[in-house]
Amino acid sequence: MSRRLVKALAIGALLPTALGVAACGKSKSGGGESSGGVKGGPGITAKTITLGEQTDQSGVFAALGTVITQSNRLYWKQQNAAGGVCGRQVKLIVKDHGYDPQTAVTQYRDIAPNVAALLQVIGSPISAALLPTWERDDMTALLAAWPPTLLSKKNVGIIGASYDVEAINGIQWLMKNKGLKKGDKIGDLYFEGDYGEGGLIGVKYAAKKFGLTVVEQKIKATDTDMSGQVSAFKRAGVKAIWMTVGPKQLASAAGVAKAQGLNVPIGGNGPVFSPLLLGTAIGKTLEANLTVFSSTAPISLDQPAVAKAKAAFTKAYPKGDPQQAVITAWLESEVMKATLQKACDAKDLSRANIVKSLRSISGFDTAGLTAGSLDFSKLGQPSTKEVYVLKIDKAAAGGEKTIGGPYLSPAAKAYQVAGT
Repeated sequence: MSRRLVKALAIGALLPTALGVAACGKSKSGGGESSGGVKGGPGITAKTITLGEQTDQSGVFAALGTVITQSNRLYWKQQNAAGGVCGRQVKLIVKDHGYDPQTAVTQYRDIAPNVAALLQVIGSPISAALLPTWERDDMTALLAAWPPTLLSKKNVGIIGASYDVEAINGIQWLMKNKGLKKGDKIGDLYFEGDYGEGGLIGVKYAAKKFGLTVVEQKIKATDTDMSGQVSAFKRAGVKAIWMTVGPKQLASAAGVAKAQGLNVPIGGNGPVFSPLLLGTAIGKTLEANLTVFSSTAPISLDQPAVAKAKAAFTKAYPKGDPQQAVITAWLESEVMKATLQKACDAKDLSRANIVKSLRSISGFDTAGLTAGSLDFSKLGQPSTKEVYVLKIDKAAAGGEKTIGGPYLSPAAKAYQVAGT
């Protein structure tokens, strides 16, 4: 789905570097010759299409990034065996940025001349730091992140509901199903930067609409002890908590809340949970209190497309960790395949036309991999607003099971993303 440094740091400190990359690296859609009547570009040859991945395999979202990357490789291994795309085999160049924007900028400089598009980018601050060069280079980037701040950027593909929309859906669901009511206070624990603040936008919108008071606690992605934040929630008398953080922060907050006797419902954006938490002392508390809202299907969902992805992953990685991240990877790859095929049909695999092809996709049926069909043609709007409502359950594959959805709350349906 985001994460670590303050947006000011990610953009302010790194923008000069990013612009330097744009100035000295290859830009726009040049390079590559036509082959078989199809116009080429960077990362395109007569036999191959090369895609990049800038993932997190050593930082806050390492568990997520590792599984997504494994699944991306598996998907394209299968697709290549079936003939690839546009008569070409798809190759992947994978880089681990560790959720550090500076590292990501340096890595992008190295791989940009050799890739046609980016299949996977983890991290809202990473995306914010790289956006100027993506725009200069006509680089399509599919995100494993859902920040509303990037919905208006034509190069950026966000697959599913943005963090604000997830939160609006989630809070209205909590009011209907978990006893939250007008006049109550809701705690919001969130990362500084586009991930956490994207969720905060939705929390504030829902609070205003439904007469709630928000008690904010902003943290850094490197913070791991939530004692002070949860104590503030308890003093304020919150009746529910929303979290737009990572799994480590979720575990700490849920553990402290249990110790302090703050037994309230917890709602969270998609990236907040990892099934690895169910093997810890806090597992039962999460099963009792946590509900996650995400457009991406859990791997336990009883749908043929989900079952197919799960079976492929389990066979390829028998010691792996099948979870929702497998489906995230499948979605990225399905959207990229559709985008490349559209570009191929137009006989133009240049970067500019890959961007154009992504933005021409609408009514894309994912067969349940997402809660709703996807539409990338409406710049500034989420590709879908529908979500799955996910209960934490150790007995379910991936630790999550669907208890609602596709779900679209009236508030989320009426909501317009700021600036659109």
